[in-house]
Amino acid sequence: MIRSLLALSMLLWGVAAAAQETHEYPALYRVTGVAATDVLNIRSGPGVGHQIIGTFAPTQTGVEVVGTTQDQRWGRVILGETSGWASMRFLARTGPDWSAGLPAPLYCSGTEPFWSYERLPGGGNFDSVTAAPEPFAETWSGPPSGRGPQTFGLVLDSGTTTMSAIIARDICSDGMSDRDYGLSAHFLRRGPQGVELLQGCCTLSR
Repeated sequence: MIRSLLALSMLLWGVAAAAQETHEYPALYRVTGVAATDVLNIRSGPGVGHQIIGTFAPTQTGVEVVGTTQDQRWGRVILGETSGWASMRFLARTGPDWSAGLPAPLYCSGTEPFWSYERLPGGGNFDSVTAAPEPFAETWSGPPSGRGPQTFGLVLDSGTTTMSAIIARDICSDGMSDRDYGLSAHFLRRGPQGVELLQGCCTLSR
């Protein structure tokens, strides 16, 4: 009986740990523990044997990590139009708290057609090659009922156009660059010109 209870408790702990890890990324970090005269190297792969493709300053903030190696020693970081790896030993998390809801600001964009949506507190701004820039009020946002903060929905209204969006926390590609995003996005836009479904990715920082 005791062995059964111990096995059950270990199983539940493993499930809880896995759930916590699932909800960890993407996230923003700051560089820490790097000397003022040094830099944090960004490498092409998770390990010191890989080529250096960039650096972070010792006071760098807003470093977006979209995931880590299994041992959590190396983080996959965004570097312009590509991605690289940095040692998690020198990165300290600054947010967001996903259990508090979808963070703002949030920057979403897609290609073919090119479009963008900047989410701000209470609303945001949509722009596209097929439509003029348009501000939107956010009438609702939240996760699925009875589910954790892995996927979020948005309801937006500009007065003449409405949009519904699903933003999910998973690895996403824009199809044009080598950059890995930590959030995927689908926007259903209904306006005077008709209805269109837009697909893209989102970031926590520009």
